[in-house]
Amino acid sequence: MKGKKGFTLIELTVVIFLIGVFFLVAIPKFKDITEVNIKSATRRLSGTIRYLYSEAAFKKKVYKLAFDIDRGEYWIEVLDGNEFVIPNDPFLGRKQLPAGVYFKDITTERSHGKTLDGNENFILFMPIGFVDPAVIHLGTEKDVYYTLATKPYTGGTIVLDEYVELFQK
Repeated sequence: MKGKKGFTLIELTVVIFLIGVFFLVAIPKFKDITEVNIKSATRRLSGTIRYLYSEAAFKKKVYKLAFDIDRGEYWIEVLDGNEFVIPNDPFLGRKQLPAGVYFKDITTERSHGKTLDGNENFILFMPIGFVDPAVIHLGTEKDVYYTLATKPYTGGTIVLDEYVELFQK
């Protein structure tokens, strides 16, 4: 029996044990990816709001942060004459929400309540140092929600890691 090659039962047990440990550690990380994605989307959107507030005041221009709720996209436009145009800067182009993250709803002063779909929602950033009051709810398929609310006179955002109604209309 010296010519037979193969694995012993102990070797197979060790390999199966190591594979089990790998999956025990790796699978919870895969489940947390949507949690990471929604946190990332929240930070990115909050940063965009702060950037536009500063940019509007610094360049003395009116900016608009527009949303397409259905497609999970947002983009920046600047007032040029009498119309809003998308700037040529690739940094300011359309941004897609990460996988598994969507706009639950958006409320602005202009929308007269929650908007659940469409691409008509936007937030204006004025050169006088004012941003439209708005509440943006981001969500995931696992019912994890984040609330972003603009601070009209500072350009900052309030970020809450739950769904909170902030506008009462």
